[in-house]
Amino acid sequence: MDQRTYFQELKSGTVHPVYLFYGPEALIRKSALEQLKKRVLMPGLEELDCTVMQNPGAQQLIESCETLPMMSEYRLIIVQDCALLMSGKAKDEEQDSALLVSYLSRVPGTTCLVFDMSGAIDKRKKLTSALMKQPGVVSFDALGDEELWRWMNQTLRRSGKRMEQGACEQLAFLSGRDLTLLSGELHKLAAYVQEREVITGADVEQVATRTAESTVFAMAEAISARRAQEAFTLLGVLVHGGEQRIGILAMITRHYRQMLHLVAMREARVPQPQQAKTLGVPPFVLNKLVRQVSGRTLESLRRDVDACVQTDYDIKRGAVREDAALDRLMLKLLAG
Repeated sequence: MDQRTYFQELKSGTVHPVYLFYGPEALIRKSALEQLKKRVLMPGLEELDCTVMQNPGAQQLIESCETLPMMSEYRLIIVQDCALLMSGKAKDEEQDSALLVSYLSRVPGTTCLVFDMSGAIDKRKKLTSALMKQPGVVSFDALGDEELWRWMNQTLRRSGKRMEQGACEQLAFLSGRDLTLLSGELHKLAAYVQEREVITGADVEQVATRTAESTVFAMAEAISARRAQEAFTLLGVLVHGGEQRIGILAMITRHYRQMLHLVAMREARVPQPQQAKTLGVPPFVLNKLVRQVSGRTLESLRRDVDACVQTDYDIKRGAVREDAALDRLMLKLLAG
């Protein structure tokens, strides 16, 4: 099930004996676990009936599940980042997996067992495969655009603030879509506007923390406009921020490939909604890309992409140092 279905089930009173929580959206996964605790544990006495385990042996885990709750309706067992569900060989994996697979159907009605995975799961593993057949499997996927805008405003509502969709889009573009990081950005914005209720795009532009990807985007804008000093200043921001030059080159290459694909789609008269879907960007970002490719031809963008690929090749074969290669590429892109 998805996260929305999970919260609806919990609200209606449904509690499954076994859960598997996985997926990239850590903040919502954490919230889901907190809501489950509130549902199954006695307020104020949570520690008596909640056990958190790190890679327990199968027998140890089964014994914990068989222990009756003391003060609550359920005993909550949380297994964090179980090695039996991850890539690589775990200790006593074959024996422990077999024991737990056979036990899943016998978990007592007084126990709620949660496998809480912060990393990727390996669906080829025996225990993972068995858990995926349970009704309590919850995938915490990254939020779609509309869900993200809604989540931002729900978070801001606690501070008596709100944002229009354009400002939400701008914040996601500049700071990324990780909810843990975005939560901090929203609190910062709420404090920045003080008594004002509505947070604007100008506010976001002023105080939002930039991701490396959005900085590369701004650098490409500067290159397109032949603003060499600004482009190299932004490159310096990335380097001083800890980004490796080879990683910066990979982001530049990806960006110029997006520009190339966009021009190719425009020449083929592909509708804008399909352009955005193909490139995997929201309309807000597509409009920025459209401005960047204004006046560009397929031939010129192919040359730019080829220059990026050649630079990567030269670095990896040791023909040139990373710093010199990236500076030379920047000058070539600025020359057009």
